[in-house]
Amino acid sequence: MKFKATQPVILASASPRRKELLEGIGIDFSIIPSLKEEPDPSQFQTAMGYVIECAMQKAKDVAKTHPEAVVIGSDTVVVLDGEILRKPQSKQQAQEYLHRLSGQTHDVITAITIVKGNSEQSFHEMTRVTFYDLPEDWIEAYTSTDDPYDKAGAYGIQTMSGLFVRKIDGDYNTVVGLPIASLTQKLVLSGYIAMEGSRVHAD
Repeated sequence: MKFKATQPVILASASPRRKELLEGIGIDFSIIPSLKEEPDPSQFQTAMGYVIECAMQKAKDVAKTHPEAVVIGSDTVVVLDGEILRKPQSKQQAQEYLHRLSGQTHDVITAITIVKGNSEQSFHEMTRVTFYDLPEDWIEAYTSTDDPYDKAGAYGIQTMSGLFVRKIDGDYNTVVGLPIASLTQKLVLSGYIAMEGSRVHAD
């Protein structure tokens, strides 16, 4: 089962994980990352508000110069006890994050905004992730690689650090960075994509 885009689609993200997930449904799309600086999380009362705003800003920023396209903006945060754990800036910070996540349950929220011309829709998915108790040598070995440093919370469920995960409650792809099932539903209902062989087309 494959889908096709009924009009130009742009993914406003340089994430290779989001690119791979969107490629999985078969549509043609371009990648144009937003260069807009992300807002300060401390300006927001909730992590949910922050991640929704980040996704919205990315989509709107790219859509300004591409009004003919369907622009998809996305952002993912890891939240522990109400605190956002962003991409670690150092080995020390990555180790601190993993020590805090060890043996605990945290939330991963991915927000999506889809912009086409004057039309805009936003939604989010949240998955609960529980870690095993992490041995100190695992944390040391993992943070000595390049893997943690481009990932919220200092881990990626689709890489070797997936071994840290005891269970999840929710959509796995939300943790990877793009809830592709719910995104596909939204794109189909909006007429932006259609299953190959379908007679449904955008106006």
